Amino acid sequence: MAPAAVFALKLALNAWHITGTSRIWLAWGVFSMPGDADLEIGLRWDHHLKKFEVSMRFEIVGSNVDEWLSPDELLDIDVGKLQALGEDEPAYGKALTEMVLRPTDLAPLYLKARDAVQVGGHKLHVRLHISANAPACFHMLRWESLRDPETDRPIATQSNVLFSRYLSSPDWHPIPALAKHDLRALVVVPAPDNLREYFPEGHTLGEVRVEEELERAETALTGCAGIKKLTREDATLVKMLEELEQGVDILYLICHGALIDDVPLLYLENPDQTVDAVDGRRLVERLSELDRRPTVVMLCSCQSAGAGIEMYSTGKAQWSALGPQLAIAGVAAVVAMQGNISMATANIFAPAFFRELAEHGLVDQAMAAARRSISGRRDWWIPVLFSRLRSGRTYYTPKFAARKGDTWGELIDQIETGNITPVLGPELASGILGSRQDLARRWVRQWQMPIAPNNQSDVAKVAQYLRVRNADGTVRTLLQKYLMNEIRKRVALASKDDPVWNLPSNLIKGPKIGPAVLELGRRMRANDKRDPYRVIAALEVPIYITTSWTDLLEDALREHNREPITMMFSWNKGIEAERDIKKSSLHPTVQRPIVYHLYGRLDDRWSLVLSEDDYFTWLSAWNFSRKSVPPAVRAALTSNTLVFLGFHLGYWDFSVLFHSIKSLGGSDLLPKNPHIGVQLGPESPVIEPEAAQEYLESYLGEDRVSIYWGETRHFLDELCDRMGLVT
Repeated sequence: MAPAAVFALKLALNAWHITGTSRIWLAWGVFSMPGDADLEIGLRWDHHLKKFEVSMRFEIVGSNVDEWLSPDELLDIDVGKLQALGEDEPAYGKALTEMVLRPTDLAPLYLKARDAVQVGGHKLHVRLHISANAPACFHMLRWESLRDPETDRPIATQSNVLFSRYLSSPDWHPIPALAKHDLRALVVVPAPDNLREYFPEGHTLGEVRVEEELERAETALTGCAGIKKLTREDATLVKMLEELEQGVDILYLICHGALIDDVPLLYLENPDQTVDAVDGRRLVERLSELDRRPTVVMLCSCQSAGAGIEMYSTGKAQWSALGPQLAIAGVAAVVAMQGNISMATANIFAPAFFRELAEHGLVDQAMAAARRSISGRRDWWIPVLFSRLRSGRTYYTPKFAARKGDTWGELIDQIETGNITPVLGPELASGILGSRQDLARRWVRQWQMPIAPNNQSDVAKVAQYLRVRNADGTVRTLLQKYLMNEIRKRVALASKDDPVWNLPSNLIKGPKIGPAVLELGRRMRANDKRDPYRVIAALEVPIYITTSWTDLLEDALREHNREPITMMFSWNKGIEAERDIKKSSLHPTVQRPIVYHLYGRLDDRWSLVLSEDDYFTWLSAWNFSRKSVPPAVRAALTSNTLVFLGFHLGYWDFSVLFHSIKSLGGSDLLPKNPHIGVQLGPESPVIEPEAAQEYLESYLGEDRVSIYWGETRHFLDELCDRMGLVT
């Protein structure tokens, strides 16, 4: 493959640029309907010029309206002028609007977006993208005070507007998507005895009325399945982190705090109920270490009985400084108070927010409803949302993306007529080998790799780092040793209900991991009638395509009295493929199906496609040698409905696979197939589900591709229920 082609392909695989005009059907995180409009305002901080580069994008969902604006003139925001207007909210909002929505270029596009939703009951979603690494003073601005340049009314309080701050950064920790579930909340209300020592003499400090605060929080969190409360001597950083490690969806922190020398301080408790002045950055660091971080954090100042001032912040709002840092740590949405909020306002706002969130899980929509509930109060602008969720969805409901027709009915028809080809990904074996994302993250920690957080879960990138510093064979050996060591660790710590319990010692002594994997697979299938491999092996199809490194599918097929023909794509000279040449002329049947391995097998280390270099070599081999793929396999990939199971969007294994299928002769038949069923895990550090839907449609044909957003197990459980599969 030519260097230019390789470079272009790498760009495509990493960026996933979207082309074409296919309709976007929002699935996971859907609340924009055809006719709704999106207005995105991007502010990227220029450290040299101390100003913002600005861009705007206006789109009407379900139409061809998509306008971009990127003026050369940078955005200069006078923070000092705005601070001087701090006591006059209308004047503050007007001044901020004049600075941001310039009448010469930016205001006209806003007005066009506003007017586009004036009829038909449509909504305008205004997303303000701000660089997370911009100076804290810009995150502490009252962006919610932006006003309509013509009507002078606050944009954020309009009934048909959803306004959110969307933080952008090249250095994100990934946020795993969670299926809809009963929410768990942690409420922390510290009331240290010596708090007054930390505030200047004469400062009005409201009393922390713990019982009232807990009652208020419990009322606000109605709908949560479990609420854990920490106060008195339990409201310590250690106790809070212990609870968070158990898995919490919502952290509701009510405490005094301060911003001193740009350091946000939280006044928690020591076990003896004295003040523990916790550096907010310490909390951020500890949160970033959790495997599962809270999805929503609400930071509130303590409510006092008419005192009117609930926190000391030296003229600034420490919560606004802390919000972006929590987002970088991996919290999906942070609701904070950018000033002193009155008890009456908080009593209205918090219940309205959590009531909406529990109903539909859309944090932007919950924030808009809660803000409208206090729009008549003078401190309506104080609650602020910092979000990393472009779709606003804090959880997803396992289901197919919205599209015309009966998706499940079409899929089942194709299965019953034998017109499907299962394409199996690595996540099907994660119950035994762990996910490849976990493998990558552990290698990063083990070798202290200087890899950006957003790439630390990408096995290909992590393996490439090792490949540059080691021989090719060394990296492959490291993989085999790592996987075997992980099984040995599990055996050592296993309880009787763990499949690895009492695993024969001869299976874990040697370097070969295959026998141990197969034995664990047998045990898991015996204990679980809906084990993924057990269900897939029950599908009456003659050809399976897999990118997994294991032989678990072949073993499951034998349990169904089906003798598989194992084959492998010979992408490098180290693969012993002579035996496959004789098999290439075989005609697969349901009773004797082909299992075609695209990315190698664990028992043949040189066949493993592991690093970025491996994927490029594989693509080059595919480009020149794909005719060596048996005709029956090529036909199965181009003429049938493809059902992808166990992949994550944005990673190399799926990206390369998808492009290789499109390059096959006969791939022009793909858009003509009656239905393409795609089931992909929702966690992706690269692209949004909405973009994925449009990307697949642009290549496979509009209304010919459906994405089921959910885990493989959810999909297969529903398939079994609908088809009455007995495995």
